[in-house]
Amino acid sequence: MKRILFRADAKPSIGIGDLMSLINLSFYLNPREWECFFMIKSYPAAIKLVNRVRKRNIFFLDELISIESEVSEINRVVQIYGIDVLFFEITEQRLSQYIGLVNNVKKACVNFNSYLLEDLDLVVNWDVEADQYMCRSGAPNAKFLLGYEYVILPKQFYELQERKYKDKICKLLIAMGGADEFDFTMKIVEVLIENNIEIDLNIIVGSGYENKAQLEKALYKSQLNFTIKQDVSNMLGEYIGCDLAIGAGGLTASELVASKTPALLIATYEHQISRCKFFSEKGFATYLGFRTFDKHQLIKSVKEPRKVLKDVFFNTQRIIDEVYALV
Repeated sequence: MKRILFRADAKPSIGIGDLMSLINLSFYLNPREWECFFMIKSYPAAIKLVNRVRKRNIFFLDELISIESEVSEINRVVQIYGIDVLFFEITEQRLSQYIGLVNNVKKACVNFNSYLLEDLDLVVNWDVEADQYMCRSGAPNAKFLLGYEYVILPKQFYELQERKYKDKICKLLIAMGGADEFDFTMKIVEVLIENNIEIDLNIIVGSGYENKAQLEKALYKSQLNFTIKQDVSNMLGEYIGCDLAIGAGGLTASELVASKTPALLIATYEHQISRCKFFSEKGFATYLGFRTFDKHQLIKSVKEPRKVLKDVFFNTQRIIDEVYALV
């Protein structure tokens, strides 16, 4: 039995995509061959997420733990449980700060900032401009998987049947990611209320969303026909069930494109801009802007039915193959 320790966090300021993508990755590994462990800081959003989807082999770190103590705890778990692979997705601090990790373990990461460990064996980056800025010399012996196609999607996205489209937009999905730090969900809803849009509204909020009560209050005062769901386990079903989606530019954007859902994208963090523009230029989605959107364009788009006629290629399986090849 091979053992892998995933290290990632989730909270409003960094979103839940880091942790969610590694959870998605863990489900690809054959449980007869691999035992998966997770180490996370005890942020409420992270705890909610792992309690919903992954209840075994979880190690919690104090939110204020020092990087030195964190490295010591990682090393302790690696030695006690015989971990073969360490897999990081760290955005709250630089991965290069993790000095002193044990040597007798393979190391992999999802990384978007080029701050790498020298002894990494595998680096994944699904930013569309990754090949331009990733510093390969920072991890001279690593294999690099760079480009939009190396996003870690849930398994069911590769089993998608032919998508059917309606001639009229009847159901609108709002899915602004697991945390929606800047509460674009509320901003979009306010525009829909102001314009009295007659449409069935399906709102998905994640474990890190902190303004659900205020959102519900605004919606109950409106004339909108709506549902609000939190911590949805099967997002593919939500995408397939809508006629149009408004989504964030992180992992949500890739899922929308993979499901061939007509989508309007808002980049909520700077690193999402290039991905949103790329998907828009290729005809997979419509880019509305970075931390802003044109209200008139949004309303116009909600009233215009559309189809996604092109296929886009994603390759999560290549990542799995490289993980298997590590040990």
